[in-house]
Amino acid sequence: MIKVVAAIIEEDGKVLFCKRGPGGNCSGLWEFPGGKIEEGETPFEAIIREIKEELSADIEPTEIFCEYPFSYPEKDIYFYFIKAKLVSEKIEPTFHSEIKWLSPSEAENLEFCPADISAAEKIKGEYK
Repeated sequence: MIKVVAAIIEEDGKVLFCKRGPGGNCSGLWEFPGGKIEEGETPFEAIIREIKEELSADIEPTEIFCEYPFSYPEKDIYFYFIKAKLVSEKIEPTFHSEIKWLSPSEAENLEFCPADISAAEKIKGEYK
C-alpha cells in the first residue's frame, strides 16, 4: 500500500485548497497538497518536503488531523492529512494550476479528488 501525506494549511480561519494541473490522476480536481512518503521518512518529514516541492513554501506541521485508507481502481493508498501552519511569506505553486485560501464552507462547491472528500468534510465540521 502506498503511503501519502496531505497538508491542511490553515491561516486566519482559511484553509489552502489546490487545483491539480492537467494530466494524471484527478486532473482539474481540488485537493489538499502533498504526496508520497519516501522510505525512511516520517509523515511530518514527508509533508515538509512535499510542500517545499509543490508550493515552494515552508510549513510547520502541528498534528495528524485524520488518516484513512482509500482505494482507487488501480492502487490502494493510505492517507495522512496533517494540519500545518505556513512559515513562508508567499506560495508559488509548481504542480497545481490554481490555489485558493477559503473557509471550509466557501469550499463546498469545489470538486475534490475522491480521496480528499472525507478530510474536506471533516475540516468543514470543525469550523461550524
